[in-house]
Amino acid sequence: MLQGSKSVKIKDHMEMLAPAPDFRYVGFFPGPRHGLGVLGGVVAAGAGVGAGIWHTFGPRGAIASGLVAIATTAYSMHRLRWGRTPHVAPRSVPMALVPWGLLVDHEEQPRVLRWAGITRVHIETTFGRDQATDSTLWSYVVIETPRERFTGHTPGAVPLERLTVHLDAYANEAAHSIALDLDGSQAGRGPYEPDCEPLVRAARAYVQTSSASARLGLEAAGYRRITSRCPSARTLDTLRNILRDRTDRRVDPRPFAAIVAAELGAKALVTELVALVQSPHPIVAAVAKAACQRLGVSQSRVGTLDEVAPFLMEPDLATLQAWVDPARAR
Repeated sequence: MLQGSKSVKIKDHMEMLAPAPDFRYVGFFPGPRHGLGVLGGVVAAGAGVGAGIWHTFGPRGAIASGLVAIATTAYSMHRLRWGRTPHVAPRSVPMALVPWGLLVDHEEQPRVLRWAGITRVHIETTFGRDQATDSTLWSYVVIETPRERFTGHTPGAVPLERLTVHLDAYANEAAHSIALDLDGSQAGRGPYEPDCEPLVRAARAYVQTSSASARLGLEAAGYRRITSRCPSARTLDTLRNILRDRTDRRVDPRPFAAIVAAELGAKALVTELVALVQSPHPIVAAVAKAACQRLGVSQSRVGTLDEVAPFLMEPDLATLQAWVDPARAR
């Protein structure tokens, strides 16, 4: 399986962010029966082939082929079970992969593992055949941390190829600081301090300034308010360029731009905001979700803040919830 990659690079050597995770939630079941599932998948997949071998080569050929299949299955099960660190026994537990890491539903205490705490994700699948049509029967996952290994299985195929390739890049992106301006020149207090309250406050204050009026092309609105709240074509172009920017910036200005867009009612930027809800950085994703909700985008399209809540500090979650629904702040 492919190892985690670093940020994607373009011709001028400027590092770019990896493509965002292309899955929303992938749940895995525990249990020792995955070994039988692998064997059952091989038997199902090879039933038609075995019948043909029996007809062509007789019982000896069929028995020999069966032994090869069993040996191959045993090797696959051994490799999946033990991976690269056989001295660490894997734990089979209910768990789920989401764009920000792993949720482990352990009996003792539920756990949250961010991408930085995961060293390897290994996927294997078993296939079957139904009337000459191949299909994925089961997907098996082994997730390794520096000290632990977790295993699980789920029916059918899972869209985790991008994760196995870009695991390191996701961990790198999730460690970025959040900017308190559109240029990324002023970093927030994270990742060990709440970011969202100063972020929302700074963005809301910014749209009332003459600097925002000049840069974003906002019209003057008299003495009661320095700028209007109606975005112009220049406003949309400026914010769109920031929201679409995939440059690997250590101080990320996209959440600031997302809040400014929502504060200005820039519904024309919904497409760019929706693209950020899968970001491996939990605050980038959460702010994008909140901005989309402020602009009236349905939850079925962008999900809810509850999805990313386990990866947020409680003050950050409370700030975004109050921003989306001001009644929460009362």
